[in-house]
Amino acid sequence: MILDLISEALTDEGYECFVASGVDAAVEIVKTTSGIMIILTDLKMPGKTGADLIKIIETQCDPSIKFIIMSGHASPRIEGNGIDIASYPFLRKPLSIEALLENISSIVETRESQ
Repeated sequence: MILDLISEALTDEGYECFVASGVDAAVEIVKTTSGIMIILTDLKMPGKTGADLIKIIETQCDPSIKFIIMSGHASPRIEGNGIDIASYPFLRKPLSIEALLENISSIVETRESQ
């Protein structure tokens, strides 16, 4: 339900969204879809974690994709797989759509100016 609400809000703002319920599904979308710029991921997911997703995408798919991390924790934690979670934009749940849009806009503007 949360995925659908976020997707709807982003679509309403003119962004194209793809929704995946887990790491493997997200990786498959990235491998089969060109032009993905940003991935919003939760740290905690069934099976693999958001940190696992970051590591897979950055090492096996496209290191230019940017990540925004969300979590119910007060601050990001460094995961055991070598990913420094604190180096990525972080949004605390419950998620503020306004904050998410600000983060996305900032990433898009930075990429467009490069």
